[in-house]
Amino acid sequence: MTENCEECGSNDLNVDIARGEVACNDCGLVIADHASATENDNAGTMWGENGFNTPTKDESKIKTGSKGNGLGSYIGKPGEAKGKWKILSNLNNQGIKDMHPMAQATMDAAKELAGKDNAMKAKKVITLATVPLKGAEAKALKHVASEEEIILPKNSVCRKKTRGGSTQNNERLLALACLRAHQERTGKVNIDWPQMVEGTGLTLKQVVDAAKVVMKYLNLCEKAKLIEERADRRTVQFELRNTEIENTTARLKQLLDGLDESLKSQIMDDYKQRLFRLGEPTLGGSPFSQENIEAKVLCAILFQISCEAFGVEQGRLENIAQAIGRCRNTIKNRLKALLKKVASGEIVDYGVLQKEY
Repeated sequence: MTENCEECGSNDLNVDIARGEVACNDCGLVIADHASATENDNAGTMWGENGFNTPTKDESKIKTGSKGNGLGSYIGKPGEAKGKWKILSNLNNQGIKDMHPMAQATMDAAKELAGKDNAMKAKKVITLATVPLKGAEAKALKHVASEEEIILPKNSVCRKKTRGGSTQNNERLLALACLRAHQERTGKVNIDWPQMVEGTGLTLKQVVDAAKVVMKYLNLCEKAKLIEERADRRTVQFELRNTEIENTTARLKQLLDGLDESLKSQIMDDYKQRLFRLGEPTLGGSPFSQENIEAKVLCAILFQISCEAFGVEQGRLENIAQAIGRCRNTIKNRLKALLKKVASGEIVDYGVLQKEY
């Protein structure tokens, strides 16, 4: 057996007898596949004849009746064995995927970084990106790929990460890449990316590049019918804008800490009412839709106006700019340009840019 990882040189290797794989614990590279296919160690095929602790896949050899079967338990009369056997097989196969070491490590990292809800939404993507396909699924993927080389995202991403530095955070990079890829496909993952990568030892560029690798693989999986179709672009954009507004609103609200609770509520209610009047989130109904205003900047403008309306604007513009990751002049200049167009009648803002309705 290989004694060192061919990619990073580590000798910390893990032999997964359930999957018949040898993987590097440092960089996650699958070094050997079907490592024990010819040995009687229960690893060649999960339901194979050589497995000493698993039942045979040959239905004629499945024992039924009170004496039990290969599972060590009664599964019904001879006529019922086939259907129940398929159910048990499917449950076991899913369990094996969930127990795959890199899949589990990546899932744990996703939960730690983005919370359980987001991680569970991306579970299927994480499984596809980390667990090698077998049987009919592998054939289907190879068929749609034609002559294109198929590389499991886990191996591709881990190799890139190895060249870039530490090999200990591969599961974090994979987790964030899978979450971002799922967000781009559905818009359903709620993540503030600049805040997310803080303290991870990763850059947003690394996450974006890794997500592209995952997306390329998922596109093939979609063609092979292994994952649901990607949502249409407009739906995804709407969801992403909604997410950006939610996250930005939460960040801006923190800037009101220390104020009287009633005043804080008045400012936030006023700010949300301005968003509501604009029809946000929207992609076409807002009077500002042709202005292509970034959601973060729009929120900052409206929040600033709400603060001014209640006399708490002094010294807050710098903090607002920091909260959205932009400079204060971006907010001031964007507001100035909008007010100019409103005054000329070029656009109608429904009064949302005024301190008082």
